[in-house]
Amino acid sequence: MKKGQMTIQCTFLLVLVMIFSMFYAASVSAETLRIFSYEVYASAEFQQKFIKLVKEKYDIDLKLDIKYINEPDEIFPMLRDGKADIITPSHNLPKDERYQLIKHKLALPLNLENIPNYKNVDPGLQKADYCSKGDKVYAVPVARGPYGLAYNTTILKKAPESWNIFWEPQFKDKYSLGEYQYEENIFNAALAMGFSPKDMSNYKKLNTPEFQKKLAYLVANAHGMWKIQDTPKDLKGLPFAMSWGDSLGGLKEMGEIWKMAEPKEGTTFWVDNVMIGYTLENKPKLKQIAEEWLNIVLSDEYQLNVVTRGIGTIPVITTIMEHLTPDEIERCHLDDPTYFTDNSILWPTLGKTDRKGLKRLWKKAMKSRK
Repeated sequence: MKKGQMTIQCTFLLVLVMIFSMFYAASVSAETLRIFSYEVYASAEFQQKFIKLVKEKYDIDLKLDIKYINEPDEIFPMLRDGKADIITPSHNLPKDERYQLIKHKLALPLNLENIPNYKNVDPGLQKADYCSKGDKVYAVPVARGPYGLAYNTTILKKAPESWNIFWEPQFKDKYSLGEYQYEENIFNAALAMGFSPKDMSNYKKLNTPEFQKKLAYLVANAHGMWKIQDTPKDLKGLPFAMSWGDSLGGLKEMGEIWKMAEPKEGTTFWVDNVMIGYTLENKPKLKQIAEEWLNIVLSDEYQLNVVTRGIGTIPVITTIMEHLTPDEIERCHLDDPTYFTDNSILWPTLGKTDRKGLKRLWKKAMKSRK
């Protein structure tokens, strides 16, 4: 064989080797994980720490494709259409009859051996009915909190004892609530009127002239109605409000100390969770990496810095007490092991009839504001 021919062949083989190496490296050491989450749960700093962990532990260059949720109803189509590997639904979504994420196998059961921090989850949230089937668990909680009764301690020296404070004549035009939180507003009005937590979402029982009048009063006499999330500006200067509680830190910076009251009728709560989609069913390594994400959100560091101090809501694990200030422990009720069992009312998973009915009640009540 001539020297020129040998050179051409060697060059050709070298090119093939380089192409194969590039293809092999790309297929073996690079992965993309698609996450559909509320923005507060996926900060840039947290993303970089996770990418670094995956590189060190698995020698994989991970790319995170993160899109942010604006409305809870966006979650199902993203998962159904195979556009997300990890989702972050609230507790009343997985078994919603419109979605049935577990029943229809849109979400995968978790391997808890890959999520060792799960053992630190509040026992009341472990293997909860909303995220389990048989002995299989399909979600881990990430944060929880109230749609509660927040009050301004600079105006009210004593914490309100009942939701009925919203209907006291002297407080007309002196409170705010969420405009889009129609379900939660109805729940609170129902509790104030004496309905049990079991019946607070029962359209048939709520659809009475008396309840319609009570709901209309709540809407008509509100000073303001914030949209999706309350801000310090929405609450400043008012004596009390319905609030997620996230704006209390900002209000403190403005010189107003707000706290969450404990109405005798109880407070409704949400629990946000992380689930893994069916898209990773045949990708065991990427599913394991996804479970690493779930494990980290249950870590002391994440629950302390992201959930408790970053978002300002309530952690879901029991191991961070020693890292919290007395005020934080009191605010999160972590010094009372029975608090959430005795006082929190999880939002119910609504059926079709109740959902449509509650929307009608709210739409009618909103007309009183015009």
